[in-house]
Amino acid sequence: EPVSLLHTSERLGLRTEGSNRWEKGVDPYLAGQAATLATQLMVELTGARWTGAGEARGELPERPVISFRPERANALMGLDVPASEQRDVLARLAFAVNEDGEVTVPTWRARDVTREVDLVEEVARFHLDEVPFTLPRRQAMFGRLSPEQKLRRVVEDVLVGAGLSEAYTSSLGAADPDPAALRLPAPLSAEQAVLRTTLLPSLVEVARRNAEVGNEGVQLFEIARVYLPPADPLPTEHWRVGAVVEGGFAAAKAVAEILYGALKLELRPGPGRHDLLHPGKAAQLPEGWLGELHPSLLAGRWGAFELDLAALAAGLPSHVRYEDVMSFPAVRQDLAFVVEERVTAAELERAMREAAGAELREVRAFDEYRSDELGSGRKSLAFAVSFQSPERTLTDADAAALRERIVDALSGRYGAALRA
Repeated sequence: EPVSLLHTSERLGLRTEGSNRWEKGVDPYLAGQAATLATQLMVELTGARWTGAGEARGELPERPVISFRPERANALMGLDVPASEQRDVLARLAFAVNEDGEVTVPTWRARDVTREVDLVEEVARFHLDEVPFTLPRRQAMFGRLSPEQKLRRVVEDVLVGAGLSEAYTSSLGAADPDPAALRLPAPLSAEQAVLRTTLLPSLVEVARRNAEVGNEGVQLFEIARVYLPPADPLPTEHWRVGAVVEGGFAAAKAVAEILYGALKLELRPGPGRHDLLHPGKAAQLPEGWLGELHPSLLAGRWGAFELDLAALAAGLPSHVRYEDVMSFPAVRQDLAFVVEERVTAAELERAMREAAGAELREVRAFDEYRSDELGSGRKSLAFAVSFQSPERTLTDADAAALRERIVDALSGRYGAALRA
């Protein structure tokens, strides 16, 4: 019985010549022929003497009868094959064709030839070289990319434009950093036993192979699904973009800044840890993580990030507002603040923008300093700031007023002290 054989073979992970043959079905009409052949072999090879035969059986299934139209076959094939030639092809394949177009299927084809189109296929395979290479006529223009597909296209184009090469890796691996990762009950091999929960190990392996053959400046990315436990009944599938670039944390952060800038999103890194990243060079993002690969994974300095595309899509602006180029000069200053160790540069930057408003055009952290003079558990963070107005040239007094607003805000919220 073919269905039971197929299910049992898949459940046990056992593929044999017998299962491959019998799961496709057995012609019940072969029993008599098999008995005759077995009898002949016994007589010829063992010296046995045939004395008689008997048969006990139920009703065998009737041979399928299908209505066949040669003109319909020509329409589907796109050819003009004479009806007599079509009937001759079917007859040579042991199909019985009468004058009324009724075709009786041979018993050994009863399972796979059940419709008229199956008969058309039998005729067409003798004329494949004659089938013209034409496209179906387009009647209407419709269809568009979904928002998720558009986002994947944009991310792909931006990363390629940033100099990265796209990689395609398997969703299955030998192991996964997450111990709860889903394991296949009957994997094809030990190297393809676990559904990955992160893209990074696959990209690291590709980067390692490139480094081993002497390639330099390796920059790779992949956009693919990950499969998160638990499987209830199926795993949760997430589209992610991951990248591995030579050059350490700074190189990965530069690529991430280009991507976020193209999507009109703010890159907001914060303190974080990840098993695959260097303990002191890892950042957590609302959409994923960013950092430098752990030295044990790959020789040299490599940066990496992995972002969830659904989280990126949730933060995309509904529309992009145009801002005119300012013709008035900017006032640039460097500000250094002494804060507690737990306070991050990103937190200070957000507070500075809230306090100063739109006239604070740029904020960039460029230095982090610690010393005994600052005190235990404290550090100094330095920022390059730029004040600019679209309406007039700002004076030193205007810049000083904006600076005071920033100092008051940081002092009240984080206990920051202006150092320089």
